Amino acid sequence: MTRHHYRSVELLNQKSKKSTDAPLIINLLNDCFSYFEPFAYDTYNCEGRDDYFLIYVTDGIFNTRINDTVFSLKKGSVVLFPPKFKYHYWGEPPSKYLCAHFTGSHVEKILTDLGFSLEPCALENEFSPKIKNLFDKMIEQYMTNAPFLQYSLACLLEEILLTIALGRIKNDGYHTLKKSIKYIHANYTEKIQIPYLAKLEGLSNSRYITLFSREMGKSPSEYILELRLGRACDLLLTTDMEICLIGALSGYKDQYFFSKIFKKHIGMSPREYRKRHK
Repeated sequence: MTRHHYRSVELLNQKSKKSTDAPLIINLLNDCFSYFEPFAYDTYNCEGRDDYFLIYVTDGIFNTRINDTVFSLKKGSVVLFPPKFKYHYWGEPPSKYLCAHFTGSHVEKILTDLGFSLEPCALENEFSPKIKNLFDKMIEQYMTNAPFLQYSLACLLEEILLTIALGRIKNDGYHTLKKSIKYIHANYTEKIQIPYLAKLEGLSNSRYITLFSREMGKSPSEYILELRLGRACDLLLTTDMEICLIGALSGYKDQYFFSKIFKKHIGMSPREYRKRHK
């Protein structure tokens, strides 16, 4: 493998346990690796690390597998692996990325305050030269052994996280919810967990619900309910299926519960709806 890079920087590359010594601590910092045809890279850690792992894609395609889903990420994308996550990623040449491992007493609060999920996530973003410059500055400060090094690095990493968060707010919209909305439409007859939808978008639960409600005009639960009832109404008017089967095909295996929900939101029972409108 041919690897072109200006330096691989290692900081405190030791047991990266949660520390109360500082709110944010850099454990390992790597510079940008470049891979060119016909070479590629494939990295798999079957145990995971004891710290968070942030990756910023600066060129090419970066692939990673998260919970049986493969993400192919382009320039500007962000990947965040939590502690103990068994990560796997590989690159299609030419590919470049910047990364940092970090921990500290306030890491979870910092991430959740900025809208990040504490679950493994892959986020598609526009490329930001500022983020690359901040990474470069971190590496430069380490190389020159700048005064108060760990404090300086922590401030720069927090600014990186803030810049990513602000960029996501700026670009928030329907397109950022396309993965979860596509999943909802394909699976609304099954049990859908809001935390799973949030994870698909790389958001915290509260941030996902807020963004979904703002963009769609209703909560995720209300959106799923409307899809189910719409499906039920359509089947009631276009088929002669039994009510219990229609309920099951609409996501309600319990006929009594289906009739109760239907009457509450439609104003009449499924049987009355069919009789009145068919």
